[in-house]
Amino acid sequence: MKSIKLSRKTLSFISALLISSLCGTQYAFSVYSTSVAERLGFSSVQINTIGSSANYGLFFFGPFFGYIVDTYPSRIIPMLASITIFTGYFCLAMTYQGYFPNSFLLCVFYLLLTGIASCAAHLSSMGTISANIKSYRGIAFGASMALFGLTAFIFSQINSLFFRGDTYHFLLFTAITTGVFIFIGSIFLVRVPQEESHEEITSPNEENSSTSSASLNNEERTPLLSRHEESDVRGRELFQNIDAMILGLTLLLIGGVGLMYMNNVGAIVKSLYLSTSTHPLLIDEEYFSPSLPSDHDLNKIQEYQNFHVTLLSLFSCSGRISVGLMSDLSKNMYNVRRLWFLLAASLYILIGQILAGFMIKDLNHLWISSTFIGFGYGHLFGISPTITNEWFGKIQFVLNWGIMACFISFGGQLFNLFFGYNFDKHKNDCSGLSCYNTAFYVSTIGSMISLCV
Repeated sequence: MKSIKLSRKTLSFISALLISSLCGTQYAFSVYSTSVAERLGFSSVQINTIGSSANYGLFFFGPFFGYIVDTYPSRIIPMLASITIFTGYFCLAMTYQGYFPNSFLLCVFYLLLTGIASCAAHLSSMGTISANIKSYRGIAFGASMALFGLTAFIFSQINSLFFRGDTYHFLLFTAITTGVFIFIGSIFLVRVPQEESHEEITSPNEENSSTSSASLNNEERTPLLSRHEESDVRGRELFQNIDAMILGLTLLLIGGVGLMYMNNVGAIVKSLYLSTSTHPLLIDEEYFSPSLPSDHDLNKIQEYQNFHVTLLSLFSCSGRISVGLMSDLSKNMYNVRRLWFLLAASLYILIGQILAGFMIKDLNHLWISSTFIGFGYGHLFGISPTITNEWFGKIQFVLNWGIMACFISFGGQLFNLFFGYNFDKHKNDCSGLSCYNTAFYVSTIGSMISLCV
């Protein structure tokens, strides 16, 4: 009986990881954003809004699906999500090819659907992990969030190897693969009943450190809670909890700044590429507008965009899984608070913002910024669910994490809109760094505030 439970739990965990690996397609938006904007005639603000709509669905619907997953756990939720994400990407592909009406609002709706579906499927997998795994949650959540962050790498590499600028077929491929494999994963996604005594795994260090742990809990304003004395702060109660609101503000600033760079790295790459000496941005003297780049330039720009999406995804993945492992070891062996890793995330992203906005003026060095921001963003998403689980309890963890994730989406929209507005304002009379660096003044200040918070 015990071996059957273990097998079911293992299969369920693998299914949760499979679903997670397909729920982060929003972060691959920069791979095709400039192609969609050029084909459909969207401005920078419009394409930013379309990209942000996926984040709206991913984060703003978190509380709703969190409540559903906590209260009525069911495989039907990710199954419906698989159909919805297929619909969103399929409709966007049809619009890009001209089969569906060219409408900005419809494109916003299509990407919103993909975000909603990703939210529902990912929270279902997170809820299953939270219910089935009691020990070493940092590693378990870190693995799930790492694969979530790895999605963009997987799809950007597929785009580079097999599609090479064929945005229509790439979007169709994304629709089919996400829809089919999320559906398959949902079949085996189950919560396994378990006995507390069999599930608890306590390390020798934990047994010998009860006195020091109690002393540490008395010193800390927000304790690292023991396994048998977890808090139970639920839903709306978070808004009356000062620690939850401070954590939310931190997520808003760190996550918003990170999303601004990740959603707009395609535009940054294009600006820097066209401003280099070998590929100058030609200005039409009569209309004072940028001349259209050649097909060769467009292919090179696509390659650079794929490269930076890959970098962001890889380092986001490594940040997510490493912070889970390090925070578990640090907490269990040295009683180091997990909150220190959130501070590290803020520092990484701040460094990346300073480099991208003020120091890097060519594509030869932009990879440094993508590395720092990807790793910092991975740290943020790797540690935040575990902090939320430990600080506010596991009874309604999915709902609580859904609420906390809303702060990230709100911050992303604020910084994204400012970037888009600033980029549109300067795009006809700027070159390279000057097209977007004003936005980085604001994002850098946001990163510095997050360090203070």
